[in-house]
Amino acid sequence: MSKNINFRSRSKTEFEIQLKPYPAVKQLPKWFTDMEPYSEFIPWYPPLENDGKIHVRNKLVNASYKKCVPLLDGMSAGYIIPLWTDVIIEQENGFPKINWKQSFDVFQEHGQSSQSIVPPVGYQNIVFKYMNTWIPQTPPGYSCLIVSPIGHHDLPFKAIPAIVDTDKSTLELIFPMWLKENFEGIVEKGTPMVQIIPFKRDNWESSFDWYDDGYYSSVIESKNFNTTIVGHYLKNHWSKKKFK
Repeated sequence: MSKNINFRSRSKTEFEIQLKPYPAVKQLPKWFTDMEPYSEFIPWYPPLENDGKIHVRNKLVNASYKKCVPLLDGMSAGYIIPLWTDVIIEQENGFPKINWKQSFDVFQEHGQSSQSIVPPVGYQNIVFKYMNTWIPQTPPGYSCLIVSPIGHHDLPFKAIPAIVDTDKSTLELIFPMWLKENFEGIVEKGTPMVQIIPFKRDNWESSFDWYDDGYYSSVIESKNFNTTIVGHYLKNHWSKKKFK
């Protein structure tokens, strides 16, 4: 049975002017969608022509990341909240300025202090708040992981990750994010800004153990991993996830 995440806007006016969140699977990164499923990445000798077909040499398969189901699951999990209007970014004396034409605030500067979170390499030590008005509401016991859109490495903004108990909070989510160093230009309406992934809260404990020597090797050989050329995980272990 499917669970429901309700995206509620602060007002009818904002509901009508803002772009709606959508399942992340509807906008996968271009580098991924453009990638061929089979390539010449594996360093064979003599080199094998990239004919787009599956090959096996020296027990290695020429499958690309296009065939990696866990990677696809990560990029397609949850929902994307997009930028709802064009903004322009200009650098003034080493500081970025963000402007737009809409009457509603789109960004606010979070501020800069000695206690700021250290930004990732290549991003400025200034945090902006994206003024999203969509309030995600989840069933009891479910929270939301908020991250920068997974796999979208060319975005000018990078969201600071967080978890919000969206079954209890009814406050708007204002997303803090870093901006790429020296970035200038127009960021277009529809650009993915954050990825929201609902999950069920559970209490966990950790434990530690080991396999007997030689056992894991026997598993690799006997549990179909090496008997399948490609797609072992997809065929034997993967569970379908749906976000609509």
